[in-house]
Order: sequence, then structure tokens, then C-alpha cells
Amino acid sequence: MSTIRIAIEGTSAHPLPALGHGLWVNHLEDVDAVQTLIEQLGGAHLELLVDLRQPGSLEQLRDALSVCQRTQTEAWLLVIVSDQTPEKQIRDLARMLATAPCVPRGILATPAAYLESYQPNGQWPNGPTPDDIAALTAELLPGYLIGGGVPTYFTELNRCRPAAERFDYLTHATSPIVHAADDLSVMESLQSLGDIARSARQLAHGKPYRLTTTAIGAWRNPYGGQLTPNPRRERVTLSDQDPRQRGQFAAAWTVAHYAAVQRAGVDAIALWAVNQPFAVAESGELWPIFHALRGLNRGRGKTALDIGASSAAVSVLAWREEKGIEVWVANLTGREQAIELTGMGIDGITRLDADTCSSAQNDPGFIHRRFSPGYGLPVIAPYGVLVLDCQCNVESGL
Repeated sequence: MSTIRIAIEGTSAHPLPALGHGLWVNHLEDVDAVQTLIEQLGGAHLELLVDLRQPGSLEQLRDALSVCQRTQTEAWLLVIVSDQTPEKQIRDLARMLATAPCVPRGILATPAAYLESYQPNGQWPNGPTPDDIAALTAELLPGYLIGGGVPTYFTELNRCRPAAERFDYLTHATSPIVHAADDLSVMESLQSLGDIARSARQLAHGKPYRLTTTAIGAWRNPYGGQLTPNPRRERVTLSDQDPRQRGQFAAAWTVAHYAAVQRAGVDAIALWAVNQPFAVAESGELWPIFHALRGLNRGRGKTALDIGASSAAVSVLAWREEKGIEVWVANLTGREQAIELTGMGIDGITRLDADTCSSAQNDPGFIHRRFSPGYGLPVIAPYGVLVLDCQCNVESGL
């Protein structure tokens, strides 16, 4: 087994993105369980996706905002409106928000027709465009930040670019199973995030760039209208029921995704959700992605460091703590990997892998418990995650 060398080169040019999670308002059922999960995760914000075409959606949205108020969590809205009566629905939304328990920071409103994807030279909808709805939202909801973009994917954003004067921030989601769903392809898709971010930055015209709720699964199929049925939870494209969601693979992918968007300079991201379809726990059982997200949320407000690895087999992330450095290493392969930290000593270690996930599933504080590093080089299990408390050598200058 060859050794992967990891080194810190200084302070990163980009801060850690604000890390939040999704909440599907129309799927909000067990409010108490959702509130507990939000408190345990400690995220910076929630992305509330609500389809105003659905009966009772405003009441459900009020419940979701009440949860945000009780947990002191910032709310951002993604609102789907009818192509026929968008003005009425946005006026109804404005009336509800006037007495809501929590004031959202921003609103992206999308006409339903634009949840689908259209070829550049194809037939486009005749109804209101996203720019039309953004202008209407700004008129009826003054004082709110207005989002530009789509709640779906970069392809749809790129084909329907918002006018710069219509939005205050740009957003879209990502999914790695649009074209292929095998393990290797899902991990390889992480390599595209930097290019996507650079392109989106051009469309943002210097305004904040936020990735909305993103997971391995796809919450929407803009290319065929219907998600792929997946009752047996197999590895298939464009499904919201991906089998890896409950396993160790998702934790490694999550750490790597967050590390990639940090290097790309994304301002904020929502990863996974506090309810279906992209929940991080079920019936009190905490999945590995829960622990990864809880640990990453601890980095909020910390100084990100520029860290690199000698192999793409692992993804690395680091930030400065009061008395040292916290280093994250995710194994993106199905093979063990040995690592060596250059210029750093390890004070404590947490292993999130197949051997520890069973003991972690009922322990919300697991990811913050450090153990002695022992002797020899740390070895990361297949798709495992290591969290390391480190001290830099004096000559490193950090």
C-alpha cells in the first residue's frame, strides 16, 4: 500500500462555505423529530423548498418557519408557483410571511414549467419566465433578497440565465447521478464541481453564489418529467432513493463535496436534508452522513487552510482551531489508504467507517469524540472518514 502525503501550505484564499441542509416543506410531518435533528446537526441555515400548488402548503411553510425560529436557524425559501396564477400565490405568500414566526433571508421563486429542461433551440414555455417571477416577487415582497437561478441543476441555469438586475444571489443544486450511478462515476463527478462553480460565478456577476439542497440522489428529473422508480434501492440514475444514502459511501462523498466547493469559492451550500427524500437519519438511527455533517458544521466561522494530498484517492479539508488544526480526510475508494501528514503531529483521531458506524448510530456526539492516534501511519478504511486534531511543527509557520 503506497502512502498518501498530506500537507498544509497556508491559509486558504476561500472561507469555509456556510453549511446548511434542506427541508422539504410539503413532506414535513414529524415536526418534533425534525426540530431535534436540526438542533443536533447545528447547521447555519435551512433551504425550505415549498410547492405552492399543493394544498395546505402555506400552513406547512408556517410550521417550518416556526421550527427555524425555535432552533434559531436562518431560512431561505425555494418557492414553486403555478404558471397560471403566480401573482395570487405570491400575494398569499406575502400575507403569510407578514405574520410568520421567522423572516426568511431570501426567496427564489420558480414557475413550474421551468422545473423542466429545454434545449436551447427547442420549444420554450409561453408563460411567465423566471425573470418575470423574480420581478413580481421583488415587487410583492420588498425587503427580501431575491434569488436567481433554479432549484434544479446547473444545466437548467445555464440554458436560462437570469438577468443580472433581477437577482441578489445565484443558486442551483447538483446531483452526481444524472448520467451514471455506479460508485466510481459518482466519486468522479466531484471533479466537475470546480468548473461548474467557475461558470456559475460568471453568471452571478459578482453576487453571492449559493448551492441549494444537494445530495447523491436527484429530487427532480428535468429531462424526463419523472424520477426513476427504485423500490429495491439500486444504483440507478435520476432517483431520489439512492441506496448509498444510509451508508459510509455517502459520508465520504459529503466531505469531498464540501471540500471541493470550498476550494471553488462557493459562498454557501445545503447538503442533504432533515426530512425525506434526503434525510440523514430515520427513527432515531443516525446515518454516517449525519456525523459527517455535524462535524463539518463545527467549522462555521473558522479559518480555512490550504491543504493538499499527493493522490486523488482521498479528499482533504482543514481549518484552524483555537489550539491547533482540525484535518478531515475522506477515502474516495473501496480500498484502504495509508496517509502521512507532513509537518503535523496528531493529538487525537476519530474514525468514521464501517467498523464504527454501528456504535455511532445512536450517539449524536460521536464525531467529536477523539481517541489516541496510536502508532504508525493512519489507515483509512474503504470510504472511511478520519477527523484529526493536529499540531503543526514550528517550522511550518502556521
